[in-house]
Amino acid sequence: MLLAASTQRTIGLVILAIVFIGGLVYIYFNIRSARDEIGSEIELAANRRPYMDDDQLETKRLDLALGTSLVLLTITAITLPLYWLGEPGRHEGRDIDTDRISTNRGEEIYVEGAQCVACHGSEGSGGAVSTAITTEDGAFLAQVSWKAPALNTLLSRFTENEVIHTLNVGRNGVMPAWGGGGGGPLTDQQLEEIVYYIRSIQIDEDQINIEVADGVRDGVETKLRAESGADWANELRAVNEAKDATARDVTLASREIFGFDCTEQTDDPRCAADNDAAQALLAAETQHADALNSAVASWLFDVDAVRQRAMDAALAANSALDDEGNEEDWRFATLELLSTPGEIEGQDLYLEYGEILFTNTAAAGTYSCARCHTYGWSFDATGPYSLELNGTDDPILEDYTQGGGYFGPNLRGGTTLEQFESAASHADFIAKGQTMGATYGRGGSGGNGQMPGFGPNTDSSPVGPTIGTGDEFSYPALLTDEQIDAIVAFERNL
Repeated sequence: MLLAASTQRTIGLVILAIVFIGGLVYIYFNIRSARDEIGSEIELAANRRPYMDDDQLETKRLDLALGTSLVLLTITAITLPLYWLGEPGRHEGRDIDTDRISTNRGEEIYVEGAQCVACHGSEGSGGAVSTAITTEDGAFLAQVSWKAPALNTLLSRFTENEVIHTLNVGRNGVMPAWGGGGGGPLTDQQLEEIVYYIRSIQIDEDQINIEVADGVRDGVETKLRAESGADWANELRAVNEAKDATARDVTLASREIFGFDCTEQTDDPRCAADNDAAQALLAAETQHADALNSAVASWLFDVDAVRQRAMDAALAANSALDDEGNEEDWRFATLELLSTPGEIEGQDLYLEYGEILFTNTAAAGTYSCARCHTYGWSFDATGPYSLELNGTDDPILEDYTQGGGYFGPNLRGGTTLEQFESAASHADFIAKGQTMGATYGRGGSGGNGQMPGFGPNTDSSPVGPTIGTGDEFSYPALLTDEQIDAIVAFERNL
């Protein structure tokens, strides 16, 4: 369309040039051939030449002038409407070109200007940033690696105006304020250009589903490897503990000996032991891969069975739920049962599934609730720390409280039950998220738009110079209804 618009514009300019030049030529020759009026002279003066008589003027000469004028009028009458017929194409071409320029500028800011890529990864795939953790009084605690969520699903979570707001004022004390409104270095136009780039890198629903499923699988694997009593799990734990022990020996050696490095000192027995332990762990994981895959599939099957029992129980209590049009009522009746302690056999298993979704590590926590509602989750506060990298060997937190609140509110102690009267309203809030300027729940909290939505999002007021009245963009859900329900059940039982 842009090419077509450019071609039409070129044709129009060529025709305009032809008409203009033709007019100039006509004027020039007309002036050259003009003669002064003879006046009332009866006889032509000796110094004057005779001009054409009336017969000539009113036939050939007049016909030529009228014919030329007719040709020019015909060209104008035909080409001017054709030129303006291409005006919508030129407008669309302008919008496409503006989008391209804005997107390219946004990418330049993302990669080089503000260097968002350093935290959020290439094409917004997620990453991490080294940052200092302090105590309440500001004393240094540790240098940690903080998970920075993916931005390639950002517009499924927030509207573009909410993104602009966050870019302006920053978020959770780790992401700085970038916009002039929050004291940052970027102009409003540059913030919009970043949004244009973010808009261009959003992934589709299939890729989102794959990432969520991979994160769930990793969570189930971690759980089974740590808790299963099967022989394969016992062996993996033993081999893994041996690997941790040899790695610890290498760490202690590097503290005692300046410049100690196993890539160079391969003959050192500690390095050899660590290498052997790594090979043994790899061999054990390869040997037991099928058993682990089977255990994961069986565990997820059991979770589905619990949900099916709840659906059957809800239908038994109200047989009208399976009538056409009552799908949502059936869903929420099932969810109320799964959220109520002791109502369904195997509920504990279902709640464990909800916690795995709550803490999903995929894409640096993009799909996770714990990222905001659990202090320490974003920097692995309970994990093994390195004195060299983090300043401590001990876990940052001795008491890790899942859902205890941080950037987002505390979800424990029945607070979600107090805020949301029903599991249905709770699920609806998680799907839609928090809207800027609007409160939510029974307590009338919120209004800052910081809580993302995990359901599908339609943005009816996108930003940018090419956006017109009525323009909107739609983005896929990050979580399915069933996944949101599992999180709701988990949160209502904290």
